[in-house]
Amino acid sequence: MPAKPLVSIVIPAYNQGAFVAETIESVLSQEYDHTEVIVLDDGSKDATPEIIQGFRDHVTAVRHDNMGENPTVNRGLGMAQGEIVCIVNADDPLLPGAIEAGVMALEGDPRALAAYPDWAEIDPAGNVTRTVRLPDYDLGVMLLGFDVAVGPGVFLRRASLDQVGKRNPALRYTGDLDYWFRVAMLGGLRHIPKVLATHRVHPQAASSAAQGNVMAAEVLRLVEEAMGSPDLPRELWQYRYRIRSKAHAVASHYCGADATARARHVRLARWYRYGASLHGRLTGLARPSPSPAPQVEQLEEPSHYNAIYA
Repeated sequence: MPAKPLVSIVIPAYNQGAFVAETIESVLSQEYDHTEVIVLDDGSKDATPEIIQGFRDHVTAVRHDNMGENPTVNRGLGMAQGEIVCIVNADDPLLPGAIEAGVMALEGDPRALAAYPDWAEIDPAGNVTRTVRLPDYDLGVMLLGFDVAVGPGVFLRRASLDQVGKRNPALRYTGDLDYWFRVAMLGGLRHIPKVLATHRVHPQAASSAAQGNVMAAEVLRLVEEAMGSPDLPRELWQYRYRIRSKAHAVASHYCGADATARARHVRLARWYRYGASLHGRLTGLARPSPSPAPQVEQLEEPSHYNAIYA
């Protein structure tokens, strides 16, 4: 029987003393037993360092001066020895069976560079407020629909690190999303149609309004990087006006109180939509099929994730 692949779980943490122990325990309690757990404290000012040290017999714990999420994740990726890697935010516990399912998905699809599950949104107390069921993403679905909710619980082959590299440290909000676009450009994504991860919403988490124009600019950068890539399939390049229209429409939602910036993105979205229509009439290019979107189910009576997914 072939040996189980080693799975590296990388947990970046900054001022997550309220949640980091819960998240580490969710990883250590997984039934899959061939893992290494790397917890990186990014210069926290609360009790996070002391809490992490309480797990030092079970995890590799490191601490450095604050340098931001993406550089911290990149340090963890550089330390990881596993054939498969999963980045778990310190406030987003994994659900039972996540690691086993990630390994099985990648072993069952040699073409896939990453496997992603459905996930549950939880509140500070761990109550599930809604579930997010994801479509089968590929680069076309991601660019044409631009409704990408790949996030918690993604498992990566080490080959993806060799081919795609690490996260872009210059990005403040879209380091993970940028990475999924780069992975999709070079290889397949495998959907695991089961809720196996969580995303916690709490006061310390950055809101869309707080992200503002920086987030809007990073969204547009994602599209322009994809459009300029030599690996972009020609069948997607021909939809460049439609893709840019969608990106500006999405960017307009992140402008917060900046009405001028929002109006500019709305105007550009309309301009590119007109360009797409004109391009279609001149070339005979058919409209693309509608891209599938995440299916969100709101729970009428929130319950703790341990009660639902035990």
